[in-house]
Amino acid sequence: MRLAVIFVLALSIQILFANEQNSTQEKSFVEKMRPKMMKILGEEWTVKLIGADKIVNLNEVAMPALPKIIDDAKSTAVYDKKQDKITIKAEVEQKFNYAFIKELYEATRQTKPNDDEIGKSMNVLSQGGTREGVYRSVVLDSVYGGMENWDKPVKKNSAEFAVYFYNRYLGKKVQIKSLEGMNIFSLKRLVTEKALDMSDAFDYDHRDDLEKWYANMSSDLATKFPQTWGNPTRKNPSAAYHKAWASKVPVQHIKSEMIIKIHSAFNSMI
Repeated sequence: MRLAVIFVLALSIQILFANEQNSTQEKSFVEKMRPKMMKILGEEWTVKLIGADKIVNLNEVAMPALPKIIDDAKSTAVYDKKQDKITIKAEVEQKFNYAFIKELYEATRQTKPNDDEIGKSMNVLSQGGTREGVYRSVVLDSVYGGMENWDKPVKKNSAEFAVYFYNRYLGKKVQIKSLEGMNIFSLKRLVTEKALDMSDAFDYDHRDDLEKWYANMSSDLATKFPQTWGNPTRKNPSAAYHKAWASKVPVQHIKSEMIIKIHSAFNSMI
């Protein structure tokens, strides 16, 4: 019944605004409907009913060529990267790290970290550990492992988004059938891990391509999941805006934002 109502509603929108496609207001109304329809119907049916996303970003940033990910387990290339040129004062970084840890637990486990968990993570970071290292400790422990055994199968909209994300940002083609029956917590971890691998494949000595890749991803997530973000920076659909932000922060900050955004996007579809 709900599907039928949405179908009629979407069809009505198409007919109502068919002759007024140049109006910003009408486009805005249609785009406001898109996230709700994506959540219920999935991307394929949403596009069939109201068309592809026609938001034109005047501040578009060119998508860079994707580097090849080295899958060799014995490769030490990631350790050969030079030290990040952008750093933040320790006292300022400590405040950012605290906020990151809280958001990390909420995005991955969908729960708030306790004092012990915060303390351990802060200690790791204060001793030179990385944010991605803290992330992996959270999603590879027994707690998250238990969540991957929950009866939380991937829904159609999540699978469609994963297929899209793999193709656009990871340069891989994945068949939607291969995701059937997979646990949603497993899927969002795997997608995030692949995104981290891709970020490592970029040359940190020339960060421009990494920043462009991240900027396009952030713009895409802001557009596709507008109701997910409470932070105005994450809400911003401008790729140029996200490119400017990425150019001023350490690579670990780019990675941690990516981690939180990918997990949060999938959380909105659970």
